[in-house]
Amino acid sequence: MTPKRIQPSDIKDILTGILFSMLIIAIMHIMPLFGIFAWVILPLPVLFYRLKTGRNGSGIIVLISLAALIVLTQNIVFNVLYFGALLATGFLLGEFIEKYLPVERIVLFTGLTIAGTFLILLVIYSFSQGQGVHHIILAYIAQYQALLEQLFSESSQLYPQMDMNPADFKKVGSLFAIVFPGILINSYLTMVWINILLIKRLLKKKGIVVQSIENLNRWKAPFQLIFGVIVMSILTFLLSGALKYIAINCLIILLFIYFFQGIAVVSFFFQKKSAPFAIRLFVYILIAIQPFFLTLVIGFGLFDNWANFRKLDTA
Repeated sequence: MTPKRIQPSDIKDILTGILFSMLIIAIMHIMPLFGIFAWVILPLPVLFYRLKTGRNGSGIIVLISLAALIVLTQNIVFNVLYFGALLATGFLLGEFIEKYLPVERIVLFTGLTIAGTFLILLVIYSFSQGQGVHHIILAYIAQYQALLEQLFSESSQLYPQMDMNPADFKKVGSLFAIVFPGILINSYLTMVWINILLIKRLLKKKGIVVQSIENLNRWKAPFQLIFGVIVMSILTFLLSGALKYIAINCLIILLFIYFFQGIAVVSFFFQKKSAPFAIRLFVYILIAIQPFFLTLVIGFGLFDNWANFRKLDTA
């Protein structure tokens, strides 16, 4: 998997990549319910054809898909910041996977590159609008909070048994606004992880094994990260105001990283015991929909630092 020039045989792959990318984006627009799942796999076509056709071919897929979307919707800012970030994620994943970096560096470098580019574009947009970046962010948070309050209000009308007054809805909306950055980053990390899992399967079907993403169920977060969890847990009680909100979101992100380690522990034992696919699927669904099992998996990830459930450091 080395960079190469576009060959005539690559043209078909590039057109196919553009078609798949535009199809996924169309599903996100036309069927919002299925758009949640389509959002997760949007980077996959770019990622796959980045590894197959090289840097130039996948770059063409990103640019043409984004240009076509801008022409069709006449919305430059949203498409560049949102869909552009998702398409670029697939491109960057391919770049770092091709360098055979460890999986945590693949995820970290991809996320930091997207975040840095996003902030630069946001600053440029704020200057063009004559507004400060913080004003744009605060306006977006206020809009998001109002949308949540409206959603909860409509839910109370549909389900009167919820028995919540408007003040409670406002509190819930404010809480979601506070933890929104952490939820957003965790959603992005989930999307990146799922795309790594999917590309690993696609490559394996073609007889290609990338060692850095092969044994993901043996992945373990750096031990020093546990001190970050402890410090942020303490700071959430000691701090107030904006610093408290930053500590809360940092804690949410750190705990979610240990969720990935907990999932790796669960997957390791499924593989070791050769558990049937039906059982695996049932357990993963429970983890996704039940907060108790989600918390339990995070606990597995945290205590794996001391218990070493998988015995990874033994001969």
